Amino acid sequence: MPNKAREQVQREINLIIRLQGEGLKKEQIIDQLQISERTYKRYKRRIIAQVVKSWKQENKDIADYRLAQFEQSLEDCYNSNLKIVINTNSSARDIQESSKIMVTCRAQLAKLARDGPVFQPVLPREVVPIETAESTI
Repeated sequence: MPNKAREQVQREINLIIRLQGEGLKKEQIIDQLQISERTYKRYKRRIIAQVVKSWKQENKDIADYRLAQFEQSLEDCYNSNLKIVINTNSSARDIQESSKIMVTCRAQLAKLARDGPVFQPVLPREVVPIETAESTI
């Protein structure tokens, strides 16, 4: 049996997507398109690959934007604390606290450049018991 043209395969894939959207089951789609189950599974893999690829591209743009926002926030924090440090009217305590924040911002920027945006949630160190009131009947 000759191979189908790419355009024909893409038309059938688009038709499968539309028919699934209409609620048809796998067997109904196979019967309607008159394709084998093996071909259906191959098309489904392509559909999933297309969805994953488009999802990654869409979310990559969002992730890049969020990363740029985070980096800009760290830079803004550093710069606002730098103003406190170089202000001659600032107290020694304010200068010291601002210096700590500046160092932390620079460390976060370096870590961001080295590792990228890595989320590590801080988990509680102890379990807080939930108080319950027992009722008797």
